[in-house]
Formats: sequence, structure tokens, C-alpha cells
Amino acid sequence: MAGLMRHDRRRASGRRSGRQAGFSLIEVMVAFTILGVGLLAVAGAQLKSIHGTRHGRHLSQSALVAQTQVETLMRTSWTALAPTVWTAPLGVSSGVEDGNGGAVEQTYLVSWQIQDVIPDEARSIDVRVSWTESDGRARSIAASTIRFNREGP
Repeated sequence: MAGLMRHDRRRASGRRSGRQAGFSLIEVMVAFTILGVGLLAVAGAQLKSIHGTRHGRHLSQSALVAQTQVETLMRTSWTALAPTVWTAPLGVSSGVEDGNGGAVEQTYLVSWQIQDVIPDEARSIDVRVSWTESDGRARSIAASTIRFNREGP
């Protein structure tokens, strides 16, 4: 019996040694499928990152536009800073380097209102900046402050 088992082992090992080493076509196809799914996921993440960067750039630029308008209104004399309802939107264009030697142009619409908080003593200044993203979504931010009458009654 021992001789028979030894003989079967030799035949089995002989079959294995005759087989060529390497990957089957199915193994290669599965590997490429997994690689393809992974690369698609990375490409999707890259597109989301580009969109997020663009939105962040617009948000930062609109905050700068709002801050500039608030500072301009704060420097205005008290008498020229009369209470108003929301003004008609004023267009402000901004160019940002796109990384390829060109510039991306974005237009921001700025409007503001001034209201008496305490007549002849304090006024609130509200500034609103709005813009449209490249995907068509409308965005806006607001900035507010209080201006005190330091020029006297």
C-alpha cells in the first residue's frame, strides 16, 4: 500500500510540474476590473476636489468684495451715509489665475442697505454679495456692521 501511495504522489506532482506557471486570463481580467474601478473612484474624487476648490475661491473672493464695500461705507462721512433700503446690485468683476496661464472671470453682485439703529448716533450697514456658480447654482454671503456717529450731531 505504501508503494501505491508513493506512486500516486509522483503522478500528481508530475502533473503539477508540467503545468506552466503564471496567471490565467480570468485572473488578469479581474485584476484589471479592480484597477479600473479604483481609477474611476480616484477620477471622481479629483473632479469633486476641483469643484470644491472653485467654490472655495469664489467664497473667499466674495468675502473680500463684501469686506471692501463695508470698509468703503465705514469711511464715508456720517451725513453721506443716509439710511437706504437695499440698493440696486452693482457688478464687480474679478479675475483669478486658473493655473494654466489664463484667468477665470467671475462677476459678483453687491448691494447694501443702511438703517438707523439709534437716530443720529448709530446706523447698521448690511452688505450682500451674490454670484452664480458654473453649475448654475446661485450663492450669496452677507456682512454686517454698526457705524457710530463720531462726527457729532
